[in-house]
Amino acid sequence: MTTYEWITTFLGPACGLIGWFAGRRIRRNETIKALQTTIDMLVDKNRELYDEILRLRQENDAQRDAGIKRDTEIFVLRDENVKLGNQISELKHQIEKLTQ
Repeated sequence: MTTYEWITTFLGPACGLIGWFAGRRIRRNETIKALQTTIDMLVDKNRELYDEILRLRQENDAQRDAGIKRDTEIFVLRDENVKLGNQISELKHQIEKLTQ
């Protein structure tokens, strides 16, 4: 076999092998880029959800505080209502005494 035959015999498969390795590396890089894009998208979505959770917690805290304030006001009004009811009973009793 001549040098030319050796070169042509092994050069074709060698180029094919080199091309395959280069293509494999490019495919890996593309896969890594796609995975990185997916990770970035998931991180952004996670950040949005975290911000939404914080907003809802703050809203929930505000509503709970308003509910506690309302419950306190209701308790005060009930107490005042009981006192007024007692005063009404006393006044009725005094009116009955005066009319007898």
